[in-house]
Amino acid sequence: MNSKGRTRHFVASLAMTLALGTVSSAALAMGSGSSWGSDTPDLSTIVEMIDAGKYDTAIESLEEMLKEDPKDANVLNYLAYSQRKSGDFESAAQNYERALMIDPEHKGALEYQGELFLQTGKPDMARENLARLEKVCGMDCEEYKELAAKIPQ
Repeated sequence: MNSKGRTRHFVASLAMTLALGTVSSAALAMGSGSSWGSDTPDLSTIVEMIDAGKYDTAIESLEEMLKEDPKDANVLNYLAYSQRKSGDFESAAQNYERALMIDPEHKGALEYQGELFLQTGKPDMARENLARLEKVCGMDCEEYKELAAKIPQ
């Protein structure tokens, strides 16, 4: 599943969780429309921006969200992803690291940081992330498969 598919799957899962009324603390941390100020879009809106390639707009919104909760690993992961896609590898590296300091087993951050390592000529570090993903979710999880497919043999 590509990143758009994973993103859509995540948003659909979150919507179902909210609709069923069984909101976990993780789902609340992702941000529902009611948990952010009226001037700040919710995360699903930002994911749509990212899927549409509107990285600069997404970055601005994600930075606003981080002002409210600077320790949200999911927001940091989306921010780093958007920065990486915009070519700002230095900021992306910092924010993937921040996300992984908060949640060392964040599968998305491990995968995408691994992709950043590949983009910046660090395949050995990407392999380290792949090994971490294997420990976190095994070789059958999507994040492991996606990163493994991109690492040169």
